[in-house]
Amino acid sequence: MLSELSNMARVVNGPILYVTAICLVMLIGITIAMVYFALKYNRRRAKVGEDIHGHNTLEIVWTVIPTLLSLTMFWYGWVGYVFMKSPPDDAIQVEVTGRMWSWNHTYANGIESPELYVPVGKAVKLNLTAMDVLHSYYIPAFKVKQDLVPGRDGLFLWFEAFETGVYHVFCAEYCGMHHSYMMTKVNVMLQEDYDEWYETEGAKIAELQEALESSSDGGDKSAALAAAGKHLASSKGCVACHSDDGSRLIGPSFKGVYGKKEIVIANGTEREITVDDDYIRKSITDSMSEIVKGYQPLMPPQEGLVTNQEIDALIEYIKSLQ
Repeated sequence: MLSELSNMARVVNGPILYVTAICLVMLIGITIAMVYFALKYNRRRAKVGEDIHGHNTLEIVWTVIPTLLSLTMFWYGWVGYVFMKSPPDDAIQVEVTGRMWSWNHTYANGIESPELYVPVGKAVKLNLTAMDVLHSYYIPAFKVKQDLVPGRDGLFLWFEAFETGVYHVFCAEYCGMHHSYMMTKVNVMLQEDYDEWYETEGAKIAELQEALESSSDGGDKSAALAAAGKHLASSKGCVACHSDDGSRLIGPSFKGVYGKKEIVIANGTEREITVDDDYIRKSITDSMSEIVKGYQPLMPPQEGLVTNQEIDALIEYIKSLQ
């Protein structure tokens, strides 16, 4: 419980120990007093109870001591809060997006990853945004947690990891049917390993962007574009609801869906459609207009969140899963 795997753990452990010590002293003191009075004033020794009216010293003691304890606990918490809200200027900046039911981490060079990668011994600031409902970014090992509120900017948390390893990240705010699926990992690496990962993944992003641009310039849609779509399906959180192996998740599987006839419900009316480029594009940007029969209207519209080039890549990826 009192491990110190990050600088925030040190800030949190102090108040925990302080409050626990106060509670322990009060528990022991009150228990001793109860036993003492129960023995001293039992029915055999004191058959007639006597009321005591007014005791200034006692009233001052039980007013002053709790007040001082409350003020010291407030001070301890305030010092920790100020520290948690004061990241260093040279902290690594990572944009984190929470949505039902996945996390996305975006780095300065364009890397998008469902998992978080950070160097050991370096301050990292996570700028948090909720795309749909309330979420909460929680790393238990580092003792850091911050709620994400839709429409509210400026939310963040920061930390400095002290040991390399892989640690769990959870959503600590109930966010719907598959809230328990909203898990990922933070990978704490040596600085040289982090630099290598950052450079390698950055190169992949450049290749992905080149594939997208070649498509928009009229180039042939190729395996490279499908590969870009596969990467986007992961980084944009599509795989949280859509499988690539035919299994049923929250939404229809991508496998074998292209060219398939489906029954959709629009404004309470059923009709048959064929899954083609236009339908996929509409189901991404205006996902609530037509719902595949047998599924719930849970996917938020992605209009403005994905570009036309990215949608083209996703379509090409879905086509490749026939």
